Amino acid sequence: MRKRRGLVAIVLVGLLVATSGTPAAAAPDGPAVTEKICTDVRLDATLPAPPDGMTTQQSITVDENCVVRAGAVRLLPAPSSREMSGDRRLRVWSQMYDCCGILMNALYATHMWSTADGRISRVDTAVDTDWNREPWGGGWYLAQSWQAGGCDRPCPGAHLEQHAEFGYRGIFDVTGTWYHNTHDLGVTLTGDGTAACELRVTVRHWFVGWTWIRGCG
Repeated sequence: MRKRRGLVAIVLVGLLVATSGTPAAAAPDGPAVTEKICTDVRLDATLPAPPDGMTTQQSITVDENCVVRAGAVRLLPAPSSREMSGDRRLRVWSQMYDCCGILMNALYATHMWSTADGRISRVDTAVDTDWNREPWGGGWYLAQSWQAGGCDRPCPGAHLEQHAEFGYRGIFDVTGTWYHNTHDLGVTLTGDGTAACELRVTVRHWFVGWTWIRGCG
């Protein structure tokens, strides 16, 4: 685990968006709101695993009218996903950045799986989280995390899920009740070596200028 860095729904190219579509007003016990903030934002997306030697990545923002703006899905070069042993490797990530490009919180998963005779014979998953702390002791923190799924091997396919929730208490909200980001990852691995990624982020208050970056590969 790393800590090194101090409902109208629409479909957008595989992106499911649920948001109140309204700016938030400051609660009596919450921070003073001087910029547009969107409440109860949930973004769901699926990405197929890209060809070997590539990753798929997309950035998502929410504008001042609480409208989701999805960037183009990009294929980026990456090391081969095939190990010398023949095992396959798949990495999935969900990252939230603030308006200054600082990583606030993130969830990562790396899956390794072996296949034989069209079935999965072994699955190993490594999960990592990251969050930003402020120099004076405040900032984001990991509230809870879990993972689930798998299969009774050998099996034709396996579905695995990872979940992480992050709270915030610091200079932008001393109450610790205003900001809460939840990341969910899901992958489906198959015995023929293919895979698909599912990603979701749920944000209690989305500050305009934040960016969600999601990736698979």
